[in-house]
Amino acid sequence: MEHSFFDDFHSYSIEEQQEQINKALGVTEFKAPFSWISPEKIAVQPIYFNNPIQQKRSITTVPFAWKVTQRICIEGDLDYVLIQVNDALSSDVDCIHFFVNEQTNNFGELIEIIKNSAISFLFIFREIPSHKVLSQLHGLRNIESAVDFYGQYAQQANWKLSAEEMHERWFSFMESNVDAPLFINASLYANAGANIVQQIAFALSHLNAYLSLLEERAIAFPSSIHVQLSQGSNYFFELAKLASFRSLAEMMIKEYSAMPELIITAEPLQRNKTTTDYNVNILRTTTEMMSAVLGGANRVMNHPYDLRFNPPNAFGDRIARNQLHILKHESYFDRLPNVMEGCYYVETLQHEMKDKAWSLFLEVEQNGGWLRALESNSLQSDIEHSRGEEDERFSKGELILVGTNKFASPSSLNATVKTVEDRVENKKDLFRPLETHYLS
Repeated sequence: MEHSFFDDFHSYSIEEQQEQINKALGVTEFKAPFSWISPEKIAVQPIYFNNPIQQKRSITTVPFAWKVTQRICIEGDLDYVLIQVNDALSSDVDCIHFFVNEQTNNFGELIEIIKNSAISFLFIFREIPSHKVLSQLHGLRNIESAVDFYGQYAQQANWKLSAEEMHERWFSFMESNVDAPLFINASLYANAGANIVQQIAFALSHLNAYLSLLEERAIAFPSSIHVQLSQGSNYFFELAKLASFRSLAEMMIKEYSAMPELIITAEPLQRNKTTTDYNVNILRTTTEMMSAVLGGANRVMNHPYDLRFNPPNAFGDRIARNQLHILKHESYFDRLPNVMEGCYYVETLQHEMKDKAWSLFLEVEQNGGWLRALESNSLQSDIEHSRGEEDERFSKGELILVGTNKFASPSSLNATVKTVEDRVENKKDLFRPLETHYLS
């Protein structure tokens, strides 16, 4: 029989635990004050005596398997991109994700640098790449290419071409690139202001929209599915979010009789990053990446603290990488077993998140699916409602951003925020776009 770590400890009854709490508090009768309701309508208790669902090991995470991942954007001149790549390769990263924001026809020297590397590379194209570009990447064992054309549609609120042509181009891309993974940018929901249950449900619906397309077109399912999720500051909720999404996504994928590997890339939330006392962003991203590791993310991709207002720079990239290196090499987050096993609080959160998210997912599907929800603005309305509640809590000081609406330094610098216009020009929006909305 397998020996569990918890077998070495005496099992206390609820009554014995209550007795010890009463003794510590100096009271004769146990009461559980200080309960609160989360934005997801989850009732959080101050004390959890056991797992109410009686399901041990319900959290399946593998924190020791996570990979340090570098984020590099490709837009315009490749010269600085080459510098970033060389810095990353010399800094012991495990993966590099390239976000290709412009139509680029020649990667030339970049391919020569990375093709013989031992690490993995994922090219995430904003637009469906041309055959010329794909031919440069084809056949390289450590390089994958992907595109989330539905995610881009949600952000731009319009098709660059017709809907029919965009779908046909995506079909062609998936059919001609048999090794191409399916990629979902689910971070856009959190950055737009969705609560955690909405993030899980809309990400599932987003994924299901793609799986349905593949099935209808009789295109072979890819060997891997990459899902990118944002981690916020609510530590235990964010930890449970990743475990909940993985459980539900794997269950849904099995319904298609497919067995692709589900790879979750976790990145920091953008919505809560500030330009006032912006060095605090370093602290904020550290806790977010910790919850990503313990929540079972396969790849952890940190952001520079100055991403919101500075162009890419060596210092910001180095600090972001070193935050992950400290977690892995100094804090030993690569050697941990499943430390959340037996944590009744997180197990309960996961259970309730799964129930609520699955119900919302089914509601979206019953009303026509992800695309219909987007084009009818019902998805946006749900997110806007949650965002409005969060904005109000922030303005009242109930939701705290340290350095911004609490413990703000009078001398803190307020950086000038860059604005990037990447919407489709000269086209009328078909619906309300999903855009990043900052708290401050």
